Amino acid sequence: MHRNHGVPLLRLLKFNKFLSSDASKLPSTIKNMPRPKSMPLLGTKLQFIAAGSGTKLHEYVDSRHKQLGPIYCEKLGGNTDLVFISDPMLIRTLLLTLEGKYPIHILPEPWVLYEKLYGSKRGLFFMNGNEWLENRRVMNKHLLKELSETCFEIPVRNTVNNLIQRWKMKMENGTFVPNLESELYRFSIDVIIAVMSGSSSTFKPTKHYKNLLAMFTEAVKRIFQTTTKLYGLPLNVCQKLNLKVWRDFQESVDVSLSLAHKIVGEMLLHSKESNGLINLLSEENMKPEDIKRIIADFVIAAGDTTSYTSIWTLFLLSKNKDVRQELYSRKSYINYVIKESMRLYPVAPFLTRILPKECMLGSYRLDKGTPIIASIYTSGRDERNFSKADEYLPYRWDRNDARKKDLLNHVSSASLPFALGARSCIGKKLAMLQMTELISQIVENFEFKCLNEDEIDAITSQVLVPNKDVKLAFSLRKPDVNL
Repeated sequence: MHRNHGVPLLRLLKFNKFLSSDASKLPSTIKNMPRPKSMPLLGTKLQFIAAGSGTKLHEYVDSRHKQLGPIYCEKLGGNTDLVFISDPMLIRTLLLTLEGKYPIHILPEPWVLYEKLYGSKRGLFFMNGNEWLENRRVMNKHLLKELSETCFEIPVRNTVNNLIQRWKMKMENGTFVPNLESELYRFSIDVIIAVMSGSSSTFKPTKHYKNLLAMFTEAVKRIFQTTTKLYGLPLNVCQKLNLKVWRDFQESVDVSLSLAHKIVGEMLLHSKESNGLINLLSEENMKPEDIKRIIADFVIAAGDTTSYTSIWTLFLLSKNKDVRQELYSRKSYINYVIKESMRLYPVAPFLTRILPKECMLGSYRLDKGTPIIASIYTSGRDERNFSKADEYLPYRWDRNDARKKDLLNHVSSASLPFALGARSCIGKKLAMLQMTELISQIVENFEFKCLNEDEIDAITSQVLVPNKDVKLAFSLRKPDVNL
């Protein structure tokens, strides 16, 4: 009788033990995630403002990762739980496994509100679902397929040559100090226009057309500047009261879209006589209106990203004489130079996705609709991913370089300037072609030095930009003179 009672009791004890051990293995949720200390109602908003608000977002998030680890949650003054990740494996999992068939990213709130208010149909960046997928496939075919960039080599090279010649002509007293931001912004847009038109185009830009381009360049710059000013402000209040900060943003978008559509419209008129991207899209039976909106957004996005990466690269080269010398003597080094610049100063310091369904990210089970922010600025500067992470060492990307033996850590996937997965940067091949050609030609033709006496810091203005104008003095390079 005692023995018969003992067996069920033993089983019950074992079952309870199983339940308790199994409960400990249950996946954590967002509620269990590390979070910074916050105040009732205000959350961490005061801490965020004290740290510099939107313009210092990359540094603020970086400090949070150092405090809380590679995955943490914070509301950043809003009502939504945002999950930040900096671990390369988590970022790869997000972008290659969890983003789904129709990846959705977080759009700047002012841009979303503008589109909602005025119903302006925008390009790939704003599209979702099947509309995005169908148009993305067409663009992939011409921008990302193997050797697709060879179609663009002549237009890109011609545009670079024009810039170099123009700079040479401006060298009074042997030196030239350009407004780098304006020059390279305009250059980036010129490259896109040249690629759209193609090398066989007979289209001759008129003075009016050039004025349109100049106005467009300035309007696009203002979009990003005014978007940053709106960050953290009560957006609906700014819009309803028609405050200046909203009016400035609205005007910059109005002007940019209007001019972009006029510029693309001009090219469409001449598309059949060219071998450019506009003609290729027309041959895909894409509607002219769809081409206009996709190319308009493409031009808006490309102007900022490639121009600032080029500025950061020239700035870093101006501070590193040995790297300039190595690049001058070894042209293939250019790819490593640009990769290293993008590691230290990724123009997109954050990559964002919204989870399409409930899933596991690391040890956390997260709900559908959870916004995830991959901290690329942090992962690229983490010593666990890159030894001597704060140093500018392009050779770290060359697997055959003997100097790499001193660098124990090199996790290449921790630096993702163009993202990964189905929604990775559509213009990455064109951007690399443009930047490699531009920086190579500048180093080939000019000596240059930095005139800035104060420290140059990075700030977030939607993309990562210098906090003050980078002033470089260029002079003609004599091949027989050492740098």
